[in-house]
Amino acid sequence: MPWTIIVSMNFSAAHFLKNYRNKCERVHGHNYKVVVHINGDKLNKNGILYDFKEIKEYLKKIIPDHQHLNELFLFNPTAENLAYHFYYVLKKKYPIKKIEVWEDDTQGAVYEESSD
Repeated sequence: MPWTIIVSMNFSAAHFLKNYRNKCERVHGHNYKVVVHINGDKLNKNGILYDFKEIKEYLKKIIPDHQHLNELFLFNPTAENLAYHFYYVLKKKYPIKKIEVWEDDTQGAVYEESSD
């Protein structure tokens, strides 16, 4: 697909890692960043693939800002599992290429389906 647009949103949340023997097994928080990559091959008459504002409004509805992720999700809320979750929620509405979930500026995870 010729175009990929990128939209990001930050959120803060608490979590702990289940079955993990380290300090992260205790409740702690992150200032996460979710980066959404959306593919497309056709622009509208205004030269827009998808409206950034519309995507951000949708993200606000699904991003768990200021919540305890273990209380919200049945899965272990690792960066990898969050990227997978957001990918499939967003895929219902947009042709998602990949999702990045950053816990901070130095570590994160990416989920994208194989094109094979």
